[in-house]
Amino acid sequence: MSLVDYVSKAASRTRASFTSDRPRMLDYLKQHELKSYFAADVPEEDKQRMESALERKLDEHLARYDRELDGIGRKVSSKGSMALAVANDVFAYASNSPLANVTGLGYALFAIKSIAELPALYSYVKKSHDWYGALTHLALKPVRYVLPVVGPALESGSFERMVRKNVMNETKLDFIKDYGNYVPLEEKMHKTLKLPLNDSLYRPQKQAA
Repeated sequence: MSLVDYVSKAASRTRASFTSDRPRMLDYLKQHELKSYFAADVPEEDKQRMESALERKLDEHLARYDRELDGIGRKVSSKGSMALAVANDVFAYASNSPLANVTGLGYALFAIKSIAELPALYSYVKKSHDWYGALTHLALKPVRYVLPVVGPALESGSFERMVRKNVMNETKLDFIKDYGNYVPLEEKMHKTLKLPLNDSLYRPQKQAA
């Protein structure tokens, strides 16, 4: 994979994780993670069948994490505290407030969000075993905290993005588990016809005694 392809894939994955739009998540999976299954040379009938299966699997995995993605209390606390954090940073720059006042309130707002999401984070890790995603999510909190305005904006919705990325990964692995490495029908027929011919032509010679 070239650097351009890698960057394009990473950008598409990020965009898909930023939204709860199911079609965008499906498009990302088909265009990047499962590209070979939906290539131009794959019969349309096979593509339709696999697309239906992919949609079903994505819905199953989204339903599995429904409580973590749509918890009202955590979402209200997350969006509200980070909106206040953004406003706090903007006000600080506009009014030249003392740095201690700004950082103190910002830290408190980040702490409120982090504490509010702990039950959902525990539930998510228990279901998914996605320790890497959870640890990365926690490790990025201090980085976001020190970024004025942009940091709180990125922190808002960061938990949901972590879950959606894992949902797409689980959907991909589940799909591949069922379909394996997809081989187009024409190639399957070619291999079926070719193997017996090779077998008939190949005759191991007996070694002389």
